[in-house]
Amino acid sequence: MSYHGVLLPSGLLSSAVLGGATSGGPTSPSDPHYTLGDPGRPAAVPTLLIAVFDSSGSVTSPAGTDPLSNRFAEVARAFSVVARRGARHELGVVVHFDTPSTGEVGPVPITRRGLPVLRAGLRMPPDGAGSSKLAPSLRRAVEIAQAHPGHEVTLVVLSDFLLLDPDPAQVLADLAAFPGQVHAVVLGVRLPAGVLDERVTVTHIGRHDPPGAVARAVFASLTARRPGSRPDGATADASVLLRKRLSRIPQRLFAPSRIPSDDTR
Repeated sequence: MSYHGVLLPSGLLSSAVLGGATSGGPTSPSDPHYTLGDPGRPAAVPTLLIAVFDSSGSVTSPAGTDPLSNRFAEVARAFSVVARRGARHELGVVVHFDTPSTGEVGPVPITRRGLPVLRAGLRMPPDGAGSSKLAPSLRRAVEIAQAHPGHEVTLVVLSDFLLLDPDPAQVLADLAAFPGQVHAVVLGVRLPAGVLDERVTVTHIGRHDPPGAVARAVFASLTARRPGSRPDGATADASVLLRKRLSRIPQRLFAPSRIPSDDTR
């Protein structure tokens, strides 16, 4: 796997990749002007989704791929749609490239009660330094996954992948070897073929994509194991690929009858 040609000048990237402005603080619960689709019913197996955020300068600077931190608001939107029909065996975690940091939250159920906890982590960590290194957060994600052996794990990395790890190729190889499904949501940069392993599902968010593109990408991962889910629009492409890959993996059965309704959480 070659990483040559990936370190592009961030100053050439649009500052409006993700649409309307939001602050870098805690995300607002108000609904944006886009839809994600039907989240379906709770998964038949315990699940764990780990969202990892890159807040390095190439993402957050005025010339970066997300200078207004819209990725946080859009991921909050994806979590909130699923949480309306969530279950306690479906867990979410927020981790940052700046690891360790106070921005890490979870695992918590992706439910109405768990949503405020997840939202609290959807911001640039106040004690973060804007790291461009993926390895520390990837190691943390592996630790979390290994601590939940009864869950089907999905790792979603939101980054421009302009990494400053000492050995980026090795880090990306470690990413492909993660013990679960991996979804790379690439912000602003069209990565050359072969940079990310074929085992990694890739969604590119371009400078001309409409508001909601990040939310739709994360929603696809959140609903890939949820029966009856029907993602809208461009969400469907990533969802189809994720479901195809999941169909090749034997899954443990989980008794839905034991899952309490969200009203009891």
